[in-house]
Amino acid sequence: MTESRRPLHLAVLFGASTALYAVSMAGVAIVQSSADRTLDARQAPADEAADRLRAGHDALDARLARLAGDYARAAGAYDTLSTSLGVTESSLDEYATRVEAVSGAAQALPARVRLPAVPTKVVIRTTTKPRTSASTGASGG
Repeated sequence: MTESRRPLHLAVLFGASTALYAVSMAGVAIVQSSADRTLDARQAPADEAADRLRAGHDALDARLARLAGDYARAAGAYDTLSTSLGVTESSLDEYATRVEAVSGAAQALPARVRLPAVPTKVVIRTTTKPRTSASTGASGG
């Protein structure tokens, strides 16, 4: 009888193909890593520009928020001023009516008024106290 051969050559073939596959995968990983580093280096200026743009946008957003707050305060002050001006205008209308009445009365007055003469000689009169004689009725008096 013949001796049976074991398929050892299949195991060696399988091991060699696995090793070859692993080496080719390592090569692909090295090539991909190199391509990624090259891409990162090429995109670094764009990333920096995007970071600057983001920082500028954030600063602009903060400034707009601050300006919106300032605008809201100014609008509130304007509303208050508008109300105050309305009250002042109404008060001025009432005042104009009073001034008109006083002006009419003032125009009805004569142009000149003669004042009475004031005496220039001062007379001082002195009077004497009246004499009294009274007693209280108490002892000694």
